[in-house]
Amino acid sequence: MHKAMNQQNNHNHNHHYNINDSNQKVMTGSSQEIAFKMAEKNNKLIEPGSHNLLIYNDLKKFREIYSQCIRALLAEKNELVVIATQYDSIPEVKNNLRLAGIDVDSYINQGSLFILDAQQGYQGVDSKGTWKFAMSLLSRAKKEGRHGVTWFGDLGSFFSFEKIEELMQYELWCPQKYEDNMKTVCCYHSQDFENLSETQQQTLFDHHFKSILVE
Repeated sequence: MHKAMNQQNNHNHNHHYNINDSNQKVMTGSSQEIAFKMAEKNNKLIEPGSHNLLIYNDLKKFREIYSQCIRALLAEKNELVVIATQYDSIPEVKNNLRLAGIDVDSYINQGSLFILDAQQGYQGVDSKGTWKFAMSLLSRAKKEGRHGVTWFGDLGSFFSFEKIEELMQYELWCPQKYEDNMKTVCCYHSQDFENLSETQQQTLFDHHFKSILVE
């Protein structure tokens, strides 16, 4: 169902993206460093109301980052968490989270954790269906007195279906900052991101509130 992706993108361990805007907030670090910062109690890497970009070159590193961050969000911050997965199946994501010490079934049953098929979400009949779902969760989080919603979404399906124009439209349609406590992390495997032109890459760096590059 999903396009296969190599575990590593060997020629891109050191990112060589042209980031022209000196004011752009860019954070580069190892998966351990990024995972630690995301899991901190006062997480300043993913700020409330921010629309962020994360580029990873290794699925193992990506799993480490989202697992550690999701564990902290669920255990300490009373948030609703969504992960839309592209290159791992839903059962694989569940297993990755369990290995990180997360009681996956309990959180899913409570309605605190949602694991979605990114391809179905982004390439379905309504391309903005995932956004509408996120907004419904944000409304619920407010009613329940939760701290907010955090969304990890892998956008690889746009590349699988060769819908680059639609990808750019979707990204630019989403605001750089949200009025409410919605935090989104748009996740790209570096092999996908490098299929964009330099202009498209720069546009995405400029549009996102913060960009995170995994070494």
